[in-house]
Amino acid sequence: MSRQSILVVTRNYPPLTGGMERLLRHSVETLASEFDVTLIGPHGCREFAPAGVQTIECPPSPLSFLTAASLRGWRAASKNSFDIVLGGSGLVSPVTWLLARKAKAQSVIHVHGLDLVVDNWIYQRFFLPFLRRHDRVIANSQNTRKIAIDKGCPASRVEIVNPGSTIPPESLLHQADSVREKLGLAGSKVVLSVGRMVRRKGLAEFLENAWPAIIAAQPSTTLLVVGDTPDDALLQDAQGAQRVLDAIERCGQDTVRFLGAVDDDTLWKCYAAADTLVFPLIRVQGDVEGFGMVAIEAAASGTPTVAFPVGGVVDAVVDGMNGLLVPEGDYPAFAEAVLSICGGGPPSAADCRNHALQFSWEAHGEKLLAALNFGR
Repeated sequence: MSRQSILVVTRNYPPLTGGMERLLRHSVETLASEFDVTLIGPHGCREFAPAGVQTIECPPSPLSFLTAASLRGWRAASKNSFDIVLGGSGLVSPVTWLLARKAKAQSVIHVHGLDLVVDNWIYQRFFLPFLRRHDRVIANSQNTRKIAIDKGCPASRVEIVNPGSTIPPESLLHQADSVREKLGLAGSKVVLSVGRMVRRKGLAEFLENAWPAIIAAQPSTTLLVVGDTPDDALLQDAQGAQRVLDAIERCGQDTVRFLGAVDDDTLWKCYAAADTLVFPLIRVQGDVEGFGMVAIEAAASGTPTVAFPVGGVVDAVVDGMNGLLVPEGDYPAFAEAVLSICGGGPPSAADCRNHALQFSWEAHGEKLLAALNFGR
């Protein structure tokens, strides 16, 4: 029986970097094992595509990508037969819907959360109607699925496929002491924050309302912040960044360490060295945490997460299994949960690892292929 063909359209693909780019790269690798794949991606994507995948490169800027992908995709659909046209995010929904009609193929679109709620009138009026017309919508979490349905996508067409994660070797769990020593944190409890310092991450609120209680109860605790420095954050959210700096000034400069952006090897070591990851998300109009991959990466490294159950975090953090979920906005309880884990309380490293295994890239690939089986 001949393999079916799939046309993948996504701007979110290497050489661009980020969580979505990593997700789409692994997705294309999975698809290439079952389909004949043609990829429309950003300039340079050919170098990162699996062997046998045909590539069509387009300029990476959003408007230029949409224009070029439409024209070049139309030519490809005129010359080749495709069974499925798959989009990497809501941004490409007009293109994938159009190309699926041209190819008489099933249309499938990934949605990640922000691409449903982004506070842009043109996007909401023009892009979402095309997204609703797709034969299948793949949401990255329960919360994203709910948002998609609220935005008018038929519930029967919306399938949840959580993102996947690398599962590092178990030997990583034994490197905590050496990493702490290299960071000058030997003997300290390490609380970790990972991600861009944007408003929804809630770092300012955490430092103002929970951090003072944590360091009062456990003075030898350091907050390690990976992903941004205050200078970076000032460019993104000047008011929020200033609140972070003011809170640190009140608590003591020596209680917080900013590492900025780090390579993958350093990030995995930071996960393993931490006693707990904190994820104190807040609700922000026009923004949302689609899933919460950092909680899975932390769990894969044996580190539990303390989080508010906001956005897609409830898919990534299961209370008692790979962390503790605290009632939204209850900062005293958040501080208590952090102190409990730093004091050796559950969940264990083994529990965290077992939870993370459900989100391996292999498990993600199986779920993705199952979601695409609707038209076969």
